[in-house]
Amino acid sequence: MAGFSYKALSENGSLETGTLDALDKKEAVLKLKKRGLNVVNIKFLGEARAAESSSQKIKGGEAVALQFFRKLHQLCKAGTPVGDALKGLSLRSLNKNMLALSKELYKSLSEGKSLASSLESFPDIFEGSIIHLVEAGESTANLVSVFENIIDYLENRRVLRKKVISALIYPAILFTVAFAVVLLFLFVLLPQVENMMKNLGGELNLPVKILIFLGDAMIYGGPVFIALIVISFFGIMQIRSKPKGLIATDRFFLKLPIFGNIAFDSDICRLSNLISTLFESGVNTTETMRLTEKSIKNADIRMRFSQCKTAINDGAAVATSFKKFGILNDDDIDIVSVGDKTGNLIEGFAQIRNMHMESLGARIKNAIAVLSASALLSAFTLVFLVALGIISAVLGLSQNLIK
Repeated sequence: MAGFSYKALSENGSLETGTLDALDKKEAVLKLKKRGLNVVNIKFLGEARAAESSSQKIKGGEAVALQFFRKLHQLCKAGTPVGDALKGLSLRSLNKNMLALSKELYKSLSEGKSLASSLESFPDIFEGSIIHLVEAGESTANLVSVFENIIDYLENRRVLRKKVISALIYPAILFTVAFAVVLLFLFVLLPQVENMMKNLGGELNLPVKILIFLGDAMIYGGPVFIALIVISFFGIMQIRSKPKGLIATDRFFLKLPIFGNIAFDSDICRLSNLISTLFESGVNTTETMRLTEKSIKNADIRMRFSQCKTAINDGAAVATSFKKFGILNDDDIDIVSVGDKTGNLIEGFAQIRNMHMESLGARIKNAIAVLSASALLSAFTLVFLVALGIISAVLGLSQNLIK
């Protein structure tokens, strides 16, 4: 018997935590379900301590994960068992993080744990959806193709992240330069211009008055604004600490004009990719839906998917269930309907993944374009006010001196 810690939702929606003894995770989940609890997270009691000690030695995050799966894929594709592949990496890897990771995983496998369970000890390196894919690959003895899918997923996400970061550099520079110019004018040039105008009897022009107002707002209103942001942040975190609050805030986030669509596309890409891969690996529908549910980030989508999963397990068609609970749009439902009729959902969900991947890239590109345009307009407006204020002040002083 082993000890497990768990987080689960009761029938009234409250979150319960505790520990229990069971032979393995599946038995622990069954025990909790018999008590009327819906499991949110369950871990072997030794995993938290293992993750804590391991994270102190192994760094690198996603980069290490990508390198790890590339090496493991090469060895396993050549016919090397996973255990032997990890043993080889633990002896020959030149990267110290890879070396430490391989040693820890080989040790874990030697103790009888599965690869998926071993990866759970490194949450900073391997995210949940990747672990679920590995779990499915182990259950179907199809790890090589699963490794290929994980590598593609990590590489695509890495490319997308680089595009976003590079695109954000330009608006960030614009905001920084504009902000620096305004600060220079407000705290260095403006006081001098204001004193000169007063000494010479000149009147402050409108651009200078606007900049003085902005300066006062930044000086006196800035701390209040920051305090409100901090209070709001902790308030939202407090709300999100409860299951109903988490669902409500995630549902609200999905309704936001730009970021909501990005979050929706991101989760649909993740779940459709996982469903396609699991079906391709020979995993049955019940297990596929169970593993996919764990990978969904947004709590509102995850709740609706859970209801959809129950309907599918009760015999409802996949397309009908997804449409009923609003998980996919009409175009996606049409694709799934064809897969339902032909019995080939693999290609259907792969197509949905590609469609939403393209949509996600376009939405991020549009969001960055709007942000860049806003930054450019803000920078131009601020610099224009500064230049206009200085020129107007100089012209006003010249007129006063002439008089």
